Amino acid sequence: MDILKGNDFADPHVLACVLYVLRVGIADQLTESSQRSFLGFLGRKLETADCSPSMRVATLRILSYLLNNLGEVPVEFKNILDNTVVGALCDSSSHVRIEAALTLRALAKVDPSCVGGLISYGVTTLHALRESGSLEKVMLVSEFGGTNLNLELNSLHGQATLLAALVSISPKLLLGYPARLPQSVFEVSKKMLSSFSRNPLAAIVEKEAGWLLLASLVANMPKEELEDQVFDVLLLWAGPFAGNPESYFRQAQDLAAELYVLSAAVEALTAFIRSFVCPTVAAINGVLLQPVLAYLSGALFYISFFSSKQLPNMKSALALFTARTLMAYQSIPNPMAYETDHQQIIEICTSPFSDPSGYEESSSLRTLLDKKDACLGPWVPGSDWYEDELRAFDGGKDGLMPCVWDDDICIFPRSESISKMLVNQMLLCFGTMFATQDNGGKLMLLNKVDQCIKNSKKQPWHVASVTNACVGMLAGLKSLLALRNQTLTVEVLSTIQSIFQGILAESENFPAQRRASCEGLGLLARLGNDIFTAKLTRSLLGEIVAATDPCYIASIALSLGCIYRSAGGIALTTLVTSAVRSISLLAKSSNASLQLWALHSLLLIIEAAGLSYVPQIQATLFLAMEIIMAEESGLVDLRQEIGRLINAIVAVVGPELAPRSTFFSRCKSVIAEISSCQETSTVLESVRFTQQLVLFAPQAASVFSHVQNLLPTLYSRQPILRHLAVSTLRHLIEKDPVAMIDTNIEENLFSLLDEETDSEIVNLVCSTITQWLHISCVSCPSRWMNILYNKVLATSARRIASENYSGSGNNKSNGASEGDAASYFGEDDEDMIASSKGEKIHGSTSTFGSVYKRENHIRYRTRLFAAECLSYLPTAVGSNPAHFDISLARSSVTDEHNLSTDWLVLHLQELVSLSYQISTSQFEGMQSIGVRVLSIIMDKFGSTSDPDLPGHLLLEQYQAQLVSAVRSAISTSSGPLLLEAGLELATKIVTSRIISGDQVALSRMYALISRPLDEVKDLYYPSFAEWIACKIKIRLLAAHASIKNYVYQLLKEQEDIPHEYLQLVPLFSSSSTILGKYWISILKDYTYICFGLHSKFYYTPFLDGIQFAVVSVEVKKCLDEVWPLILQATVLDAVPAKFKTDDSLKLSDEDSNKIMFLSGHSMVRLEAIEFHFLWGLSQLIMFQGQQLVSDMQVKMFFAADEKRSGVSVPQGTRDSMTSCDIALPVLQSLVNEYFFNHGFLSSELCTELLQLLVYSHIAYSRSGLVISLLSQIVQFCPDAFFESEDFTTSITELCIKYLTVTFQSGQDLLVDLSAIAKKIAYKTKQKTKWKLILAIVSLPHQWYIGASTDLSLSKVAYFLQSIVPSLKDLLRYDAEHNSDDNTLLKTVLGTWARMLATLSGDCIKRILIVDNRINESCKLLMKILVFYLEETISLARLVHEIKLLGQNSAIDDIIWISIFKSCTNCISDIILNNNIQVQALGLHVLKTNAQRELAEGSHQKNQSFILIFTGELLGNLFFLIQRTWKEDVSRESLAVSEDCLKLLFLIHTLAQARECQRHITVLLLEALYLVFSQCSGCHSQELNEVNTTTKRMVSRLVQIPSAATHIRDSMLEMPVLKRQQFQDMIRASIGQGQMKMHDKLNIQPAPNAENKSKVQASHFRQAKVDKHDDNEEHNDDAQDEDEDDDWDAFQSFPANTASVSAIDSRDGKTISEPALCDEPSTVNNHLLNQNNGHDHDLLQPNVCEQDNDAQDVSPGQTKEMMSLNMEEFEEGSSTRYSNERVAEDTSDRSCQDLYHESSEVNEDSTSTVHNSLPSTELCKDEEPTMEKGKAVQFEVEATDKASDVCIEMHHDAMPAASEDTERNKSSQRQFYEGEVQSVCLDHGDDSDE
Repeated sequence: MDILKGNDFADPHVLACVLYVLRVGIADQLTESSQRSFLGFLGRKLETADCSPSMRVATLRILSYLLNNLGEVPVEFKNILDNTVVGALCDSSSHVRIEAALTLRALAKVDPSCVGGLISYGVTTLHALRESGSLEKVMLVSEFGGTNLNLELNSLHGQATLLAALVSISPKLLLGYPARLPQSVFEVSKKMLSSFSRNPLAAIVEKEAGWLLLASLVANMPKEELEDQVFDVLLLWAGPFAGNPESYFRQAQDLAAELYVLSAAVEALTAFIRSFVCPTVAAINGVLLQPVLAYLSGALFYISFFSSKQLPNMKSALALFTARTLMAYQSIPNPMAYETDHQQIIEICTSPFSDPSGYEESSSLRTLLDKKDACLGPWVPGSDWYEDELRAFDGGKDGLMPCVWDDDICIFPRSESISKMLVNQMLLCFGTMFATQDNGGKLMLLNKVDQCIKNSKKQPWHVASVTNACVGMLAGLKSLLALRNQTLTVEVLSTIQSIFQGILAESENFPAQRRASCEGLGLLARLGNDIFTAKLTRSLLGEIVAATDPCYIASIALSLGCIYRSAGGIALTTLVTSAVRSISLLAKSSNASLQLWALHSLLLIIEAAGLSYVPQIQATLFLAMEIIMAEESGLVDLRQEIGRLINAIVAVVGPELAPRSTFFSRCKSVIAEISSCQETSTVLESVRFTQQLVLFAPQAASVFSHVQNLLPTLYSRQPILRHLAVSTLRHLIEKDPVAMIDTNIEENLFSLLDEETDSEIVNLVCSTITQWLHISCVSCPSRWMNILYNKVLATSARRIASENYSGSGNNKSNGASEGDAASYFGEDDEDMIASSKGEKIHGSTSTFGSVYKRENHIRYRTRLFAAECLSYLPTAVGSNPAHFDISLARSSVTDEHNLSTDWLVLHLQELVSLSYQISTSQFEGMQSIGVRVLSIIMDKFGSTSDPDLPGHLLLEQYQAQLVSAVRSAISTSSGPLLLEAGLELATKIVTSRIISGDQVALSRMYALISRPLDEVKDLYYPSFAEWIACKIKIRLLAAHASIKNYVYQLLKEQEDIPHEYLQLVPLFSSSSTILGKYWISILKDYTYICFGLHSKFYYTPFLDGIQFAVVSVEVKKCLDEVWPLILQATVLDAVPAKFKTDDSLKLSDEDSNKIMFLSGHSMVRLEAIEFHFLWGLSQLIMFQGQQLVSDMQVKMFFAADEKRSGVSVPQGTRDSMTSCDIALPVLQSLVNEYFFNHGFLSSELCTELLQLLVYSHIAYSRSGLVISLLSQIVQFCPDAFFESEDFTTSITELCIKYLTVTFQSGQDLLVDLSAIAKKIAYKTKQKTKWKLILAIVSLPHQWYIGASTDLSLSKVAYFLQSIVPSLKDLLRYDAEHNSDDNTLLKTVLGTWARMLATLSGDCIKRILIVDNRINESCKLLMKILVFYLEETISLARLVHEIKLLGQNSAIDDIIWISIFKSCTNCISDIILNNNIQVQALGLHVLKTNAQRELAEGSHQKNQSFILIFTGELLGNLFFLIQRTWKEDVSRESLAVSEDCLKLLFLIHTLAQARECQRHITVLLLEALYLVFSQCSGCHSQELNEVNTTTKRMVSRLVQIPSAATHIRDSMLEMPVLKRQQFQDMIRASIGQGQMKMHDKLNIQPAPNAENKSKVQASHFRQAKVDKHDDNEEHNDDAQDEDEDDDWDAFQSFPANTASVSAIDSRDGKTISEPALCDEPSTVNNHLLNQNNGHDHDLLQPNVCEQDNDAQDVSPGQTKEMMSLNMEEFEEGSSTRYSNERVAEDTSDRSCQDLYHESSEVNEDSTSTVHNSLPSTELCKDEEPTMEKGKAVQFEVEATDKASDVCIEMHHDAMPAASEDTERNKSSQRQFYEGEVQSVCLDHGDDSDE
């Protein structure tokens, strides 16, 4: 320092040397504590009076370096800061002021809290200096000989420099900067530039300071901060550059000073181009680019103007201005954008060639040349980059000052003189211009360069001219490669080649020029085509042979290497051998320089050629060995180059390099030999050899050996060796992490980190440790815990012994001894220099880490990084559950087969303890990290159970540490980071079960969180960015929101909520006013940030500063995490502001609140405007969708009510969170009765919401939320809402949409939807109601069409079971109460009926298309058809009931009859279909409905619907029997015929005690005779069995007294022949029937004991009948044999004795006759199938004991309600018919089975409705006609009888048919076949029928 004393302007080289010694010799050698002391010493040195400006510059530069190294500001230095560094801002030397600003910039990096104060102080000072008027005064000489004006100008410049420096680092600060400060700085700079002082001297300083501030702002501030004012910024350059230059300079008194000001303006313009123009330039005519080009054109005019004037004292200023202008042009990415200025720029840039004597030698070659060739000189890299910079330093007294706002501060002050800077920029710009010119322009420029070189020979400036030529041409070639805009001609290429070869031919040229020419030739080969490249290579190979000058030969050899490097080895593969041979010969030369250049050329060829060099590898290896053996002088450069050759060879043959091969041994021997001299360069190649083996030949050596070789290098004094060693270790970690675990390399890396001073190496070590932590921590977390414990909590010298970590790594080192602090500090004694003695390896076999026993005081920087590593630890262990479950971990430890036994949960106590100690340590910067680690522990282990205490959590035992950490973090003295982390930890503790049961702890935690609530509005940190205070506010309010949501979640899930949480509910209620206000304010701010819904100028936010882009970006990140919680908490139990408990409830307020609110308390009271905001925000969330929740990382504690919604909503994090999970629960809370009652919700708002839900795509898993919301709207909205057509339409659409969605995805919500649809239908007006019903009825149409499985079919059935009964009830209700106007009702039912007819027809067509075999598709279609038929009958029943409810006009009757007729026609089409399977299904459906009515007994109470319905089908049934016997008889047709007979028998049973019974009896008898007559005389087994069955049915029929009477009367009216035929049938049937029943009665087994109680009474009744019949058979044997037996004998048959009385146990009524019915239940059918297919007799049903509606009876319930006695018509009949109704395929089942399968699917036996209404009216199907041809008389009479029965059933007044009048029969037949059936329905409803 004394060297600089007394020298105000020391030589820059001397100053650079002093700085080097201070930094490397002193600062880097001091320990941390010594550096603190040294920092204070230097600070006090600044206060001394004899401190010269140069000394101040050096002192301030070292202060900056020390502050960066320490990472904190010592307290003792803060005390002297104002008088030293801050005071230096007013120093008379501008260099001192700049260095002071840089020092304060470094201080601000380590202590961001001072930024705000410094910027505010600087802005205030600048305003004070400008507004005080002192700058306007003339210079006054003070009594001390100075000037007040100069002092103030110095202060102004110093403060502006400080502001520029602070603005440059503000965006990078951890806690940011106040957003208002850059704006205030910008305002100050604008004032300085637009309204500067009238004092010329002050104006110069003021404008220069203004441009400095503007440059810093536009270069470093985010573009968002200035984008609104970008054009205002551009206008600031209009004054000096866009106006009249002569008038501008006419006002200037000092032109040189004005040029300096303009230089500052151009520098600011360059910063503007790089920040605003370059990223957005897509075309030449950019919006921002054009004014910039105009300003630069003005700058060019100034250059030409002053250059022509040749004014005195202007050279330096003009040079600086010219250099700045050229730099501005080069910052524009597209040179063609300023093509109009090219000519002027070329004139300027060619000045070094036009006037070479007037310009210095350029220094740009060092940056342009390839650094891989640096070993050739002249800038050979040394051991330290800092030393290399010192050796290359070429500064001057007029050198430029450091740029305070640039990131890259020059290493040494005044590193480049202005003149050298000018020539550098000229030549670089020359290269750009050369690349943009056409070939003619290029030749012109090349000729100028060539002429300059030739003319300067034997001139003093010849070397400078050659260097400048090399710079210009090298820059031009690189620009050509970058632009690639055109192809060079041969002439241009040849000219460039000749220039470079001419330079190489000059023996006196320096290495830099030769390297530049060689590299230029390489680039030239790349620019030319392959022919030119090969030609150039061959010519150079020829030059090697012909040349004699060693320097020239060496240059040609390097040129060949550069050509291979640039063009690539593949392009020159054919020339590799010749090139290697020639260069290898040169490498054997005795000339050391030639050897070096040849070996380097060979290296470049190896790297470029790759695998094509493999044949030359052995020769090259022998060459290297030969050189080493022959070399006697031991030149280090040669050894280093040989090492590089070996490393390149390893890279080529790495994968094939065998570990024990001779080749590998020779490579190792060469490396060992060259590194034996222990020079830095050779050791570097030795380490690089290890790196090459790791990367390319990992099989060649073990990881252990690699680490053993690298460890000594880690502690080398040379930074380059340390850097290479660390990077190699990182490669080892990436390549083989398993093997690296045993090396314990962590301690060495931490030790290196603690001692390292190079920032680049520090960053590399930190990243390596972090990467190794994430890789190895999975298997050894305890070892990392040990290491981090020692680093973080080290208080004095600590002896590191890795013996504690060796082995399994499970044992925590608790034996780390701590030495005496006094003895440690005593070692530094006087010189305060730490021991430089490096660590030594005690034997090659020692374990890594244990060999290093170093006493070291851990630096704060290392502690801080170790604490950061600890925060990674819980995540770095991976996702193995054993790390977080102590039970799994313990079981894994005892498991012998488990290799890993080191689990993090086993060391949870140490982890919590260490984190707690960090959170309460004395280092403020580490406290927030400790609290954050505790939060991470809560996340990872918060739900882990404690196996030792069942029912408790593992973290409960650490409750004291957690609560204490929160208490220390949430305090008034805590910093913002600590406070934020504390709030987050407190929230996690309260919302977990860790403190469950501890009322005191919970109360304390809640009190800590609530304490800052009163001051949250005014919370502000003036030294930090506004978003710091905003985040604290958000975290505080989010904590309250999380706790409230958690309490409500407990209320919802648990019946017995812990009492300690119940106590929080009144607290929330009491504070809900202020919390609600703040919560809503935050939500409004969030909408402002995300959507811009508020005016930027008139909106006053709750979160200050969010108007600034830099603040809003940071705040949004925080809000994205918590806004759903806040929104949710706001609406929970929210009420209108004027809400009061309804007095009509007549309850106390407390009881009323418990009913109305989940918590029992009302919470946030909302004004109407607040409610509408929340309502709109929720809808906006739904509309925006996932865009809002993409960044969420927060758990939604309180989801929708699962009981109400019917579906469980996932409560995950952002991966599963959707906008519906947020918005829908909020809307549910807002759609409450009290909000409707207070007028907050209108029909318009509800309509908008419903429409949004209709058009939103919501997953089915969230459908429960929508349905719950819809249910609330329907339940609570006023009835007046349903008068709005828009509202009813929207709510109907939403209901229909989710009916469809529910069917497609599931059926768990159908019940809720059915209830909602029913409510909507009851509340809506008539027109809308019918639309809803029609829509619901039409829904299943597409469902049925798309049904492909039984599962999909079951969904339809389930839906219909849920919805159709309610709709029918509604229709009945409407018909009864709105009988005056039921037009819409008729339209609905008519459309329904027509739709069913169409769907049934379509289904039949699809069945016919399918293969005749009953495959799976056919079975499914048959089930669907069964549904259609059931629904058709059900609809007909509904029409029948509705018609009976009111008085109808004749027109109404016709409409009802037409609807009824549509239903009967549908069934008629089924049973008359040509497909036997379809016929069987139709008949079976009719039989099942008849059986159901018979079982229920409803036909006895009122009119029998089935009797009326089937009455329309009697003719069709008889016609079907006729057609069966007229066509070819098959098993299937016989089964259909039998079903028809059974159905007729059921109809006969239903018609008992009715007037139509006689006709039905006669029709049944004739049908039986028709079958009997066809079967008589046939010998077929099938026909005989049918005949037997018919006889049995006749036998049963004649045993019924009433039937016997009707038969007798009818037979009396018959012709004699026909009567005789009937008598024969009856006689044959009676005898066979009694015989069969007698046999059956005798062989019937007794019931099992266990089933004896289940035997029905009907069994005993039937047995009595059979016995009586048997007796009568024996009594009449003689009469049966008498040929005189005629009708008189039949009259004497005691039919009355055959009657059996069956007593209904329910009402005591007597049923006079047994009924014939078929099996009604699925269960009975299943029993039938299990009984080997035997059919049971279907003639004896028991009366059901329950009288339920048929539509509400499921198949299972039917079994419970009735039991049918299934007796056989004949033995083995079921065997015959078990498979008759199915196809030949043995795997198929009967149609009856299909029906029962479908009945199992449809549990209610109610039929189905269909999805879409037919678009057109359905055409009536034509009546089936009998086949043409002559029919037998009997068939005609039978058809007449069917007509008679139909007429009798529906017409009391219609005359009976006459047996003698054929005309009556004919007319009756016509009446039946015409429109009679539809008219008959009108008269068939009389109560007496």
